[in-house]
Amino acid sequence: MATLKRNQVILLTQVLDGSLTYWGVHRFGLDVELNFYLAWLMGAVGPGVALVGAKSLACLCGIVLFYTSSLRTLAVATGWCIGFALVPWVVLATVLS
Repeated sequence: MATLKRNQVILLTQVLDGSLTYWGVHRFGLDVELNFYLAWLMGAVGPGVALVGAKSLACLCGIVLFYTSSLRTLAVATGWCIGFALVPWVVLATVLS
């Protein structure tokens, strides 16, 4: 049961990051996205399509890491996503509300 929760954390992190990024891009424009490739992709195909594609790929990579027992790498990637993607969006949303 504990291993199932580890896999859910990366998926939840990616869903939250995609949702908050979508909110931020619609509220502030594409310039708020600091990932140049993702900002370019959102400009080319639209924020929704770009984020679904990018977050689907991230989830797939997380699942591969999980099933290959690369749990340390998965934990580092999840922590990185929380620290560098989720926290800034939450701080921005908190400051603006």
